[in-house]
Amino acid sequence: MRFFHSAPSLVDVGVTNRCNLKCDYCSVSSSPNELKEDELSLQDFKNLFQDLSDMNIHRISLTGGEPFVREDFFEILNLTQKHRFAKVINSNGVLITDSIARKLSEFNFDRICITMDGSSPSIHDVIRGDGNFKKTIKGIKSLMRYNLPVSTLFTLNKTNVHDLIPTIKLNEMLGIRYMSVMVVCPTGRASDGNILADKDKWYPVFLKLSEMRKNGDIRLNFKIVPPNESSVFWLFYFPLEYYNRLDLLEVWGQNPRITQAREVSCTAGISSCSIAHNGDVYGCELMTGINELKAGSIKENSIKDIWENSFAFLKLREITFDKITGKCKSCPHKWCGGGCRSASFNLTGSKYGSDESCFFEERIS
Repeated sequence: MRFFHSAPSLVDVGVTNRCNLKCDYCSVSSSPNELKEDELSLQDFKNLFQDLSDMNIHRISLTGGEPFVREDFFEILNLTQKHRFAKVINSNGVLITDSIARKLSEFNFDRICITMDGSSPSIHDVIRGDGNFKKTIKGIKSLMRYNLPVSTLFTLNKTNVHDLIPTIKLNEMLGIRYMSVMVVCPTGRASDGNILADKDKWYPVFLKLSEMRKNGDIRLNFKIVPPNESSVFWLFYFPLEYYNRLDLLEVWGQNPRITQAREVSCTAGISSCSIAHNGDVYGCELMTGINELKAGSIKENSIKDIWENSFAFLKLREITFDKITGKCKSCPHKWCGGGCRSASFNLTGSKYGSDESCFFEERIS
């Protein structure tokens, strides 16, 4: 069995599955049409936050859906205030007005992350709906007006991959200090993989990004977060290998020459977990809604009991490369931990399958 933490260091907490938008890639399939009847109550959240605090959780992320759709979201946020864990809010920014930003300034939290999927309405609004680029920028400016800790999330997919660098420049112009690129995972409404950026579009963009990073041309704090958690990201390795520029891996702090025993690297049920809006527990947010990967419900058992005793978590912790099937099994790259288990489930029908979104291709002799 793989080593797992005595408690997750990160917990995503879905406060609702309702959302004012309906993005094609949403990992939890949120929409304006979702019902609120099965959402956790304020008492549920009060109990949950106390349990997480007792477990010495390091950080929670309040997410959705769109958190600000909940009329009592500030009451939920207030329940977190007596606890020491770091608090992050994830939002699309559309509903954030000056009055909401002013009210947020009365609370203590570590960051509010706003999704910005393009540098202009012609890109962002294709993904997120007409008129939403302008509303998102307005929301960001409202937050910055009150000196709130704003960062942005760019959800990398085939629609906006070519616009990543212009979006970095827009963030710098707005005065944003932190920007993350979240690479779309084939799960939720993107489970067929059709919205993923292909290698023809990603390779030249990543080469340019790497050169910019080496030359100090990216001024903000910038990171790319793919669904896999290997010591070297295949999303980085294969483009630079293609251009014979593996030397540029070092600008991302990665070194494929470091030798170690190969181990499945998915952190779901190892150091992270996710609690859906209805109390269902999963190894990570990307697994939400997949019954086979559901670990339990906080409406039936405590999060501590689920973490320590869930059968679903036990099976995730027991995954080794002896059980993996497909191209991951024959991959010669020992630095890779086999990709995302949610992606493998959706693309192959099994959590033991290969992450077929990887660019590695088996060579047939």
